[in-house]
Amino acid sequence: VNISFWGGLRNGSSSPPNATLLPNATLPPNASVRPGTAVHSSTTVLPSATAPPNTSTPRTTTAIPAVIPGIMSPYSPAPLFEFYMYRVQSDEDYGPENQNMANVGGALWYLHHEIVFHRWIRAGTYASVEKTRIERFRVMTRATPELFKRGMNFGVVNTYDVGECTGPFPETKGATCPNLAKFGPAVGCEGFAPFHGKLGNNFPHQRWVGRNVYPGALWYSLPGPCGSSKFWQQHGECTKKEPSGACPLGSIPTGARDCTYSYEKVGDININDLENITSHKDFVELGGSEYDRDTDTGHMMTFWDLIGDPKACQVRIDAVHALFKKKYPSQPELKDPVCDFDVDKFYPHWPTGALDL
Repeated sequence: VNISFWGGLRNGSSSPPNATLLPNATLPPNASVRPGTAVHSSTTVLPSATAPPNTSTPRTTTAIPAVIPGIMSPYSPAPLFEFYMYRVQSDEDYGPENQNMANVGGALWYLHHEIVFHRWIRAGTYASVEKTRIERFRVMTRATPELFKRGMNFGVVNTYDVGECTGPFPETKGATCPNLAKFGPAVGCEGFAPFHGKLGNNFPHQRWVGRNVYPGALWYSLPGPCGSSKFWQQHGECTKKEPSGACPLGSIPTGARDCTYSYEKVGDININDLENITSHKDFVELGGSEYDRDTDTGHMMTFWDLIGDPKACQVRIDAVHALFKKKYPSQPELKDPVCDFDVDKFYPHWPTGALDL
């Protein structure tokens, strides 16, 4: 069973104790995460959660652009980006390397399409551990010179199974995910807005184009060490042959093959709060359901109604931003980057996985 996508049980460990649920609890401080280091942040369930906004109009903000001008690197001519990534997560805590991440719309699509229709446990087909929260990471990225020379700041989204890179094109000429050797452990991105006449950035999950209508939804990948191995095998010589793209704590990404991105966990919100319930278990036992795919509605809940309506999806996106803003009012609003990954540039002999020009 694939349980690493968006965070799940790793290293064969059992789940840690559930986060403490306290009415009127003090919000936890922001938590910093050194690459590969786990930091636990308590989850707080407020007695009266904020209801989703009742507007379908996209937010008007003074969000900071993702590109940071003027900070150059001796290793790569690519620009520096800073933005938030999000991960749908259980009560477990660990770093996001060798995992898939998302922006808000991408995280909600994952929850909507894979998780919330399972009535009795908020888990999914590829996730056996219950999802309880949406985590926020503040991320900086810079492309390797090899990738930037192809005209891109972001590479293909690599998929992972318990830390092992499994796609796309997992075995080409004996190499596991050969793009990592060719372009280095560059951050990958994928969009779902349709391109006319070509795939553009709609790969490798192009089957969801037209079905995922969350405005601006993006998925990302963060290549870590030893991508050819499972989590428990990622040590020793493979860390030298297959370095992580994660920079040392406090470093600005240079675009070198061991420093293409940095990250810091800066908060999370509870999914119960987002749905305006206090306990998923109690809600279900009282007869409620978050979402029914047959009716396209919930029962005793309307938050997830209308998966195919872009306006309803935008309301849910706005609700996530509003809840983070309420919980962390001092955090800046950062715009999503433009996902400039292009299948035709990345794979010049498409539809094969060959990378050489």
